[in-house]
Amino acid sequence: MRIVRKARVIWSILLILYAGAIFALSNLSLTGGESLLPFPNGDKLLHFMEFALFFFLSWKAVPVRRRVLCSLLITALYAGSDEIHQIFVATRTASLLDWLADFAGGAATAGLTILFARTSLFTSWGQRILGRCDKEEG
Repeated sequence: MRIVRKARVIWSILLILYAGAIFALSNLSLTGGESLLPFPNGDKLLHFMEFALFFFLSWKAVPVRRRVLCSLLITALYAGSDEIHQIFVATRTASLLDWLADFAGGAATAGLTILFARTSLFTSWGQRILGRCDKEEG
């Protein structure tokens, strides 16, 4: 039980650091208007991946029973606050499509989390990746 709490503290610290990194990157002004990826709407893929990881970190940090739902809510709220933050940054704009890409990344990771946690095909992978231990989760 004590190991689980210690692990959650570490995951919480990682989540806070990652949220800070997202904030710092969102605070940078964009120059030239060029996409970071060489295809149309490539930034949506970056948003997707950024918040897929955010969801996973929040899922590992949240100690409640409804971890997936709670973590998805945290992800959606932080993604929304990130888009609002960008209104106040020069050369940045808030975008509903960016928020949807953020949410989609979190939702996809939520689906994979449920798949790994509940599907017997992935039981051993799920235990390794998710650190799932039914006795300690309660």
